[in-house]
Amino acid sequence: MRYGLLLLTLLASLTLAQERAPLRVMTDVWPPFRMLGADGHLVGLDIDLLAELGKRTGLRFEVQRVPWARGLAELQQGKADLMTGLAKTPERERYIDYLARPYYACAPRFYAAPAFAAALTNYPQLRAHPIGYVLESAYFEPFDSDRQLEKRGVSSETQLLQMLVRGRLPVVIGTDCQVDYELREPALAAQIAKARYQPAARTELFLGFSRQRPLRAERQQIAEALEQMLAEGWVEHAAKHYQPQP
Repeated sequence: MRYGLLLLTLLASLTLAQERAPLRVMTDVWPPFRMLGADGHLVGLDIDLLAELGKRTGLRFEVQRVPWARGLAELQQGKADLMTGLAKTPERERYIDYLARPYYACAPRFYAAPAFAAALTNYPQLRAHPIGYVLESAYFEPFDSDRQLEKRGVSSETQLLQMLVRGRLPVVIGTDCQVDYELREPALAAQIAKARYQPAARTELFLGFSRQRPLRAERQQIAEALEQMLAEGWVEHAAKHYQPQP
């Protein structure tokens, strides 16, 4: 009888785990981490990362594409469980529980027409020009908090590059791993270049959970799986699939 009850308890636990609702992931298109595939579904390094985490933990993820600012708001309000590709800031840490280690790192860079990019050699020069940036993004200090700069926010890096090409902005800021991926397109590469000025900063990318959600067990599972993947070099190997080949 005792063993029968134990078996029923184990079966009930397994059934509960199988029926556990998927974790809601908010994100937006940000090549090569999140891109729209031919079938309209998201693909990219972050999607591969979630798939591998799912295999290793048994957890399921429901990825929903929303504007980046809305995704952060949903996380803050506890309407979503987690996001990928998060830069860490003190403001965000109030409502986001970041995993301890980043899974990737990029660098903030300024981009402009080739002649302008070659002439942009230091930070103070930025104060003479409007600068495009993505709303709710974190780049580096002092840029993020510098009120002397004329910053014009838009919803995506793709929109920034389009405005740059059309002459609506003289210079924009982005992350090299994303913008450089876009510049694989020869037509864009002929019109856009990196500024000579390079900030001495890195943009580390994290997985982060809503502090409003009771996800301690799931967070621990994901943290342990990600640590193992980083130790194995899984992320570095997966990223090569999206890097330009010589």
